[in-house]
Amino acid sequence: MKGRFHEGNDKWLHINQQMRDDRLAILALQETHLDATQAASLNDTFTDTLHVITSIDPAHPAAKGVAIAFNKCLVKTREVKTHDIVPGRALLITMPWYQQEKLNILNVYAPNDPSENQRFWETIHDNIINLPQPDVLLGDFNIVEDSIDRIPAHPDHTNAVNALRALKSHLNLQDGWRQTNPSDLTFTYAQSARQGGRVSRIDRIYTLESMIPFCKEWSIDPPAIHTDHEMVSVRVSKRSLPFIGKGRWTLNPNLLKDKNVRTEIEKEAVNLSHKLRTCHPSTRSASENPQVIFKSFKNNVIRILRNRARTLLPTISKKITDLQDKLHTTLNNTSLCDATKLQECSELRE
Repeated sequence: MKGRFHEGNDKWLHINQQMRDDRLAILALQETHLDATQAASLNDTFTDTLHVITSIDPAHPAAKGVAIAFNKCLVKTREVKTHDIVPGRALLITMPWYQQEKLNILNVYAPNDPSENQRFWETIHDNIINLPQPDVLLGDFNIVEDSIDRIPAHPDHTNAVNALRALKSHLNLQDGWRQTNPSDLTFTYAQSARQGGRVSRIDRIYTLESMIPFCKEWSIDPPAIHTDHEMVSVRVSKRSLPFIGKGRWTLNPNLLKDKNVRTEIEKEAVNLSHKLRTCHPSTRSASENPQVIFKSFKNNVIRILRNRARTLLPTISKKITDLQDKLHTTLNNTSLCDATKLQECSELRE
């Protein structure tokens, strides 16, 4: 997150909106700088939509910090249990999932220094023995396991990588995004051009190996807040869970601000009013009655809204998608050297 505020704006307002709009059930955050009092205030502010659990290092409350935000429309939060493994760095939660099953999630924000990074994974390895074993390990690892996840490509500190791999092996966790995209070059962190423009995939999600077949929709996208990290996401399921579809269509409230939409709906409303006034009980039939007339009105309004949405809403989305496609194509262009890739990617991000 790089802290709570950017240019005086509270990032949690955008987090709450993104979780609601994108139907994100759980969001793990790092570098939150959020203490328990501030988390309680957020929970009061977003009492109907959001529940935040935080971990902070009491010795450095203005640095580090990890948190997990729950979408209360999708998740039961009363029975969530927490284990503060490394204050401000590693937070383990156990939450109800399906029927009597639980889901254990470990959110981490690993140190930058290689030696501290190594000790961090070793500390978790030692302390997690008597705790619920994570089904999901995610966060900012500040190292990569393979050179493919950096440009310029280079191996990270051997002892730190080995310590992480030992923890992964102990917990039987796998990098699902890399298994799904074995040769793809996509990154979650980018330095500024002034810093050198280097990129890496240091933000990852690991899951139990047995869960990999039921993890779908892996994605790396820009988040709703100002930060230099991308958001990694996945839809986690398992064999015993029932199938849930996309749900029913709902109106995007922004469409009602469009003058053309309002004008067309007003015409349909006038037409509805006229038909209802001229519909007499004596002429009522299965095909001509107030219920059928009103249903036709609703269908026409939905058609108007959907048609307008196809014109208005995709414009911004298409621009974002085009930029993401160009970024992906540039990163995976084997004819370009690393310096050219970094320069072109930096220009696209700006």
